[in-house]
Amino acid sequence: MSLFVLSLVLFSALMHAGWNLFVKQSPDRLVTMATLDLVSGVIGIVALPFLPIPHPESWPYLFASVILHLGYQLFLVKAYIYGDLGQVYPIARGTSPLLLGFVSVFWLGEGLSTKMMFAIGLITLGIFSLMFRGKIFFGHTLRPVFYALGTGSFIAAYTLTDGLGVRFSGNAASYVLWLMALECWPLLGITLYRRKRTLLSSLRQNWKFAVPGGMLSVSAYGIVVWAMQHSPIALVSAIRESSVVIAALMSIWILKEETTAKHLIAVAMVAAGVILTRI
Repeated sequence: MSLFVLSLVLFSALMHAGWNLFVKQSPDRLVTMATLDLVSGVIGIVALPFLPIPHPESWPYLFASVILHLGYQLFLVKAYIYGDLGQVYPIARGTSPLLLGFVSVFWLGEGLSTKMMFAIGLITLGIFSLMFRGKIFFGHTLRPVFYALGTGSFIAAYTLTDGLGVRFSGNAASYVLWLMALECWPLLGITLYRRKRTLLSSLRQNWKFAVPGGMLSVSAYGIVVWAMQHSPIALVSAIRESSVVIAALMSIWILKEETTAKHLIAVAMVAAGVILTRI
């Protein structure tokens, strides 16, 4: 992986942690997620006339990704209702590279060196260690853990789907923006059905936050999908999970969540794994 691609993926991690913080802090997370998704969709729709249509071979992956993203969004909303950012985010993001590591190697047949496999394992172990924050983890409700694990499974599924789909699309930007233009409608329909008045009020009151949040969401995922064209899927996914470090710092500094020595060691493990990918 080149230094340029690595830098972009790490910047994507920063943007991803930022919009997750916005969703967690909002009073109505479903409405906020739908608002961000709508902004992303508008960006995609506006850009479509200036981009080529993805190759027909990529459309089955594109439609599958729309469904998987809907599952991801609904599970993430539920997870943030029941759990903290410092608990939910590491579990959700840590599940994905572990699953993708097995799928990419044993199903797709992608070749990863021993060093890269060790880096992925180190990053994943550090992320899972970040789950166990606080003094008594198992005394907490299992609801956020269940929804966070489900979120992570959807992340792995749509990451794999998009990693394959973009390779058939002929143009990474077209694939990403078509995805953004399509995926906003299912969640918007669900939100309109459940609380139409709240959604319209949120658009009027929170557009100053929703617009940059939507742009962060589009940019963060677009960079990752593009990077998958140039590096192994599992490796790109693992490096992007360094957003857990950023989210952990945000949970401490902004949300004032508790931190421990174990937490700091886990953060260092993730950072070491990212550095290892460059050695």
